[in-house]
Amino acid sequence: MLDNSQLAELLATESTRAAHPVERALRREKKILKWLEEPPPLSDPSPLHRGFLTLTQARLALSESPDWLQAIHGDLQMHTAWSDGSGSVAETVEAARERGYEYIAITDHSKGLKIAGGIDESQLCDQAAEIDTVNSSRSRNPRNPAVLHSIELNLNPQGEGDMDPASLRRLDLVLGCFHSSLRRKEDQTDRYLAALRNPDIQILGHPRGRIYNFRISGRLGKGIRDGRGAR
Repeated sequence: MLDNSQLAELLATESTRAAHPVERALRREKKILKWLEEPPPLSDPSPLHRGFLTLTQARLALSESPDWLQAIHGDLQMHTAWSDGSGSVAETVEAARERGYEYIAITDHSKGLKIAGGIDESQLCDQAAEIDTVNSSRSRNPRNPAVLHSIELNLNPQGEGDMDPASLRRLDLVLGCFHSSLRRKEDQTDRYLAALRNPDIQILGHPRGRIYNFRISGRLGKGIRDGRGAR
């Protein structure tokens, strides 16, 4: 019986041989059902695919080593209903408390990313008041994690943010993230270096400068698939 990682490797391999949009069709259930009924010969996974765990494998690993989770003390990228998340700040804190976190950072999207409900400077101030109210409850419930004032700052291709720097200086933490021009195939080192030099950010989030899952390969003479679903 094939497991999920083997199926993923078969799909990745098959997609290197197919022209667009046929490659997308390879993810359809008929292809997978055929493999399940008649498993094809399996080869070692590409070096680019090694080390990734399926959700089932990750859950199994955690069940065998439950102490591993105790090393995780917080989460520095969390979205709430202020942008594209689903829960309030208080609900997010409750979920974090259940996981035993000591701290979390509320990093809702900034105003330039309207598709994700990005917040502006005024909304950021309103959110800060809500966070302060939640933090004040720690005196009554010390198990509540500390909530850091943060944001996921939208960066343009030059590594510049979309919020007033003065509003960012009041925060505990700023994540800088690119959300545009992600389909460029040319080298993107310069813009990421520019982001790292931006004094307004402390963490560069989800760094990727090419189509995720795509890399030029001399061996095949064309792009090969090398990724995973995300995040």
